[in-house]
Amino acid sequence: MATTYCPECDATITHDSPRMGAMVKCQECGTDFEIISTSPFDVDYPVEDYEDDDGDYEEDEDYD
Repeated sequence: MATTYCPECDATITHDSPRMGAMVKCQECGTDFEIISTSPFDVDYPVEDYEDDDGDYEEDEDYD
């Protein structure tokens, strides 16, 4: 069983078979995290898609 610590509340997070990119929830604080490493087992806040307020992806104005 893999073990790491919650970046939010420092509680222990365990997982039987962690997979890169999978989501896991801290049982103590309820925060969702993305598995960023399996060996060693580590989690971090999930990366969200970069979108503007309209839900469209931002375009770089200087890019031609």
